[in-house]
Amino acid sequence: MTSGCFLFFLKLCFLCRSAPALSVPPKRCAKVRRHRAAALALGLVALTPSVVRGVEDVAAVGTCVITKCQLPLAKCIGNPKCLANLVCLQTCTNRADETECQIRCGDLFENERVGEFNECAVSQQKCVPQRPDDGAYPVPPASALVSRFDTATFEGRWYISAGLNPVFDAFPCQVHFFTAPSPGRVYGKLNWRIEEPDGEFFTKDTVQRFVQDTSSPGILYNHDNEYLHYEDDWYVLDAQSGEGDDAFVLVYYRGRNDAWDGYGGAVLYTRTPYASPAVNARAEAACRRARLDFADFKVPDNSCPAELRQTKKLLLREKYATKVFLTTEKLLQEEATNLRQNAVSTFTADVREVVQATAKLERAVADYEKQTLAKAEQTLETAERAIVADVVQAEKAIVADVEQAERAIVGTKRPF
Repeated sequence: MTSGCFLFFLKLCFLCRSAPALSVPPKRCAKVRRHRAAALALGLVALTPSVVRGVEDVAAVGTCVITKCQLPLAKCIGNPKCLANLVCLQTCTNRADETECQIRCGDLFENERVGEFNECAVSQQKCVPQRPDDGAYPVPPASALVSRFDTATFEGRWYISAGLNPVFDAFPCQVHFFTAPSPGRVYGKLNWRIEEPDGEFFTKDTVQRFVQDTSSPGILYNHDNEYLHYEDDWYVLDAQSGEGDDAFVLVYYRGRNDAWDGYGGAVLYTRTPYASPAVNARAEAACRRARLDFADFKVPDNSCPAELRQTKKLLLREKYATKVFLTTEKLLQEEATNLRQNAVSTFTADVREVVQATAKLERAVADYEKQTLAKAEQTLETAERAIVADVVQAEKAIVADVEQAERAIVGTKRPF
């Protein structure tokens, strides 16, 4: 099925949803309803043909989804945002900024049915084959890792001031909160914001756990997760503890799940929104040891201006930016991997520790929001004072100009 044909079917779906108000022929809508499930299923694997090996593969995936994931597919079809997301994604095909466009579609039409659909199509029924490890993010050499790492270094708030993988790491306004309640364990509260066209946004968060490798302190594992059975391995390439500008943790990561084996990236955590020159120099050296080029990292916009309602209530949390997008085989794999951050780690033990860590992280986020609100209100008041001063000064200048003009008119006035 071509991209244009699939888009046509989706548009008819919207029309038939409104019939008979739009006077769409009932027989035509009945036919559309019979075929739109097939159109949607095939459309999921028809948006980037270069990834699918052939027509047979597309048909196989589509048939599998239709026959084995009927309920999740029906829920997607019945969800306007899911259909709108797919229509939006169609407009991204073959664009120069195709990936960015797809991510933006995820911003605008995020839907709650994605995880359920992925669970069926990827994990349960394996309709979408696992994307194999292409070696893009290999395990770093042991010599590139820190020989010692105290997990308490992670305690507190950290910004992602540089990221390697544009799909996962390099979005604006990224902040993580961590706590290390016991040696060798780290809990991270991952927050993210998805902004809507009108400037409003909705927020999500989750808590995930990392366990330190007992024989290699520079490795942290986030394993034993139910969602797509994902496993993330973090490799600490360099770190400096503390609360000042030169504190940092440089993490390279790679992972695997039912959708994708071998995804990865790297992030530079700093206490401040932007890394200091000294931190950048150390990160560059650490990257060389790990066979990475620090020049490939992107510096995100961490200015994150706070947005206030009329009540001056803080709207903005600095968020770990993640995106949700739903499309064909390759992007289903990427999207499913992206959603791993949506999933709470499966805590099978240490329940008391989990509860305590979560409560501490919630307090840290709340305190941070209060601080940001106070700063935002101060900034607003300062801006208001500056505007008033500018207006007063402008008014005085206008009055002076008018008076000068009047004097000039009077001085040049000639009698009749």
